[in-house]
Amino acid sequence: MNKILKIAAWKIRMLEEWFLPLALLAARVHVGLAFWRSGMTKYPDIKHAISLFEDEYIPAWEKNHIKEWLGFKIPFPVPPAEFAAYLTTYAELGLSALLIAGLMARSAAAGIFALALCIELFVYPGTSDHYHWMLLMAIIVAAGPGKISIDHFVRGKLLKPGPYDKTVDIH
Repeated sequence: MNKILKIAAWKIRMLEEWFLPLALLAARVHVGLAFWRSGMTKYPDIKHAISLFEDEYIPAWEKNHIKEWLGFKIPFPVPPAEFAAYLTTYAELGLSALLIAGLMARSAAAGIFALALCIELFVYPGTSDHYHWMLLMAIIVAAGPGKISIDHFVRGKLLKPGPYDKTVDIH
């Protein structure tokens, strides 16, 4: 029985040491690249992005801006197209770069979660990609960016290890 426990502990340690950091990196890169690409389609020509917001995103938002919750109809404000275009473009580019690098990754993941939530609620409701992205970003917010990140390096240099930073060894 003791040998089985040692083998199980070794497998868990290998998953925690090798697979978890790679999985968190893959999640960060997967979602980060999706938002980076979206931002890059708007960035080179911000006037095109503003017209895209005026013609497609804002009309969809206006159509979906009233949400019913607990029997109440709650109207959400519709942002001006120019403001939304600039904010979204720079948020997509900045947050995705931070997320991929693993720098301030929890904050970046929370920001991308909020962007995906707004897209899902107001612009393109019922699109499964947004749920997928929000789930991955919730995991990053809760678990952190993993060992393959700038945050991990900074934490190791500046802070003492936290209570969950050591793996338990079963003897």
